[in-house]
Amino acid sequence: MLAALVVPLLAGCGALGSKKPPPRCPEIFLLKNANSVTYFKPGPGRDITDVLATIRIVDFRGECQYNRKRTKALIALNVAFDVRRGPADRSKTTDFRYFVAIPKFHPSPQGKSVFPLRAKFEGNQTRLSILDEVRLEIPMPPFPKVDEYSVYMGIQLTPQQLEYNRLQANRKRRR
Repeated sequence: MLAALVVPLLAGCGALGSKKPPPRCPEIFLLKNANSVTYFKPGPGRDITDVLATIRIVDFRGECQYNRKRTKALIALNVAFDVRRGPADRSKTTDFRYFVAIPKFHPSPQGKSVFPLRAKFEGNQTRLSILDEVRLEIPMPPFPKVDEYSVYMGIQLTPQQLEYNRLQANRKRRR
């Protein structure tokens, strides 16, 4: 299981037409070993000259409110990515995917959504910022234990990419 970098995001939520304050909104966590990915050209090489692209989630913000009956938490989430073109890239296009998951609903399909994105570099451009918006609708019981509805997000990784991220994190800790 990936360790989570706790990033409290949604401190207050609004409700429409209610005298009693709504429950607090679910927190969103960015998984620390899934916050970036490095794509390499095919082959065994893994040095800087083999890098096609590096993508990082650099920020996210959200707004939350409950519907009138407080049976759903409605979250608008904006996710910012930093995309860097590597020296091995010749296509000037990088496709990647990120996910938003709510473990409470696992293994149901509503427990995780994966969103594809494409970065297109123009001319000699080597860096892009991409902002994507996601809307979540989380069904809630009348008196929810909001901690059970936490939202996790990260870049969709292969097992090899996850292992690479873990090795990079261990190298940084040893310095």
